[in-house]
Amino acid sequence: MEEKTNIPISGYNASDEIDLKDIIIQLWKKRKFILSVTGLFLLLGIFIALFSPVKYSAHCTVIPQSGKDGSSSSLGGLAAMMGVNIGATGATGGTLSPNVYPQIVKSVPFTREIMQTPIKVERSGGKEIRLYDYYTDKQYQPFNLLGNIKKYTIGLPGVLIGTIRGGSRQEQAVPSDTVSSLPILSMEEEQVYQAIQRSMQLDLNSKDGYIIISYTFPEAGAAARITDQVRKTLEKYVTAFKSEKAEDNLAFVAQSFDDAQVDFLDKQNRLASFQDANRGLTTASARATEQRLRSEYDVAFTIYNELAKQLEQVKLAVKETKPVLTVIEPVVVPVQKSAPKRSMILIGFLFLGLIVAIGWMFVKPFVTEISQSVRQNQG
Repeated sequence: MEEKTNIPISGYNASDEIDLKDIIIQLWKKRKFILSVTGLFLLLGIFIALFSPVKYSAHCTVIPQSGKDGSSSSLGGLAAMMGVNIGATGATGGTLSPNVYPQIVKSVPFTREIMQTPIKVERSGGKEIRLYDYYTDKQYQPFNLLGNIKKYTIGLPGVLIGTIRGGSRQEQAVPSDTVSSLPILSMEEEQVYQAIQRSMQLDLNSKDGYIIISYTFPEAGAAARITDQVRKTLEKYVTAFKSEKAEDNLAFVAQSFDDAQVDFLDKQNRLASFQDANRGLTTASARATEQRLRSEYDVAFTIYNELAKQLEQVKLAVKETKPVLTVIEPVVVPVQKSAPKRSMILIGFLFLGLIVAIGWMFVKPFVTEISQSVRQNQG
């Protein structure tokens, strides 16, 4: 039987067996190194926790209306009787699906409206400024030490590239017809767009049917104001879509009603003319012709009568002012900070320091061995 040998970690190879006792011994021997590295990471964590910008998150919860009603379904059925398919939109009352809401809030027109939100911040001196002004004018923003360090160290290449791209963009000529037809963002607008998109969040709970709208901002009051504006703007977009579809339905029903009225009057006149010309109805062919004309008249009258009812219902639907988003939890000015979470930062850097120190202790023998091999080969 082979005798098991335990070799210290500082000199083991990949095929050597490692005893847990040896690992503990090596950790104890390197305890000063581990504590030193962990202490450095802990100091770094304290620095980041103290100088990270304070942020508040405001939120509200809304429930979108389903938009399903009897008038729209009967309208679809009536359209099917006439051989016309008005599509799924008419079947749902013209209400936009909540699954599309995240794409709405990411759109440029939507974000541009949020840029114009009036807010009051500590450095504005009590006057209202636009959210766009806050993100573009440094005088309204609190000093961010970590942000400046990051910007001019690891973020310096991005700053230089952005400056070069900005200069080249300004030199490019944009056709006037393109300006009038497509939205174009300037460099400042693009930066504000990205900042708003990073701060704005829309969580859709498809299972329970509610939506949480939230916005993160350095000041609590402004965060609540912006969150409420996001909700109002989203409701405006969805309402506009619903109104547009209601008006489309009204135009469809009105046109169908006019056609049905013409057809009904024609069938009515044909039946009346036949009856006037064939009083008594002595032959079977005359009775059959009258029965056919009366059947056509009955069908035309049914469609005409139903469309007359639907026309009045759709006219009322266009005038409806019901809210599309029902608020079940309104926006409240947050009291607790959402960032920085200082305790989590300290715990994270503490564990990171331990992992780096212990990992380096085990990796160092391999690094030393490789460097020695390279030196021997070069010599």
